[in-house]
Amino acid sequence: MPRRPPPAALGYRQALTALLAADLPGVRELRAQVAEVSLGRPWGAESPSTDLTVPSWVPAAPVADGVLPAVGTVRGDFGEPAGELLVWVSDGRLSALEYAWYGDTAPTRLPDPARIRVL
Repeated sequence: MPRRPPPAALGYRQALTALLAADLPGVRELRAQVAEVSLGRPWGAESPSTDLTVPSWVPAAPVADGVLPAVGTVRGDFGEPAGELLVWVSDGRLSALEYAWYGDTAPTRLPDPARIRVL
């Protein structure tokens, strides 16, 4: 029987898939990593931002370390900007997904992928 990722991992994979829909150098390898990514250490007790781990046997992407140039703008209930999602890469592998929010109340989970617009 195929292994199923935990429900939380599915939301991260959906967000990563939306962000990696952009045409970027190395995106083919990064897209392949999404199927194998696992959640690492969260950035806070209830933060949706988290470290990611990709197994070493998965091919690395030919990209520089740091934030990918594809930023996912998150829209609120009325279309207003509510935050942004950033993908971090280290050694050619997905290493973190950051949800930077706008406003006073920190989100506790990732946004619905339908609310993400990639710039």
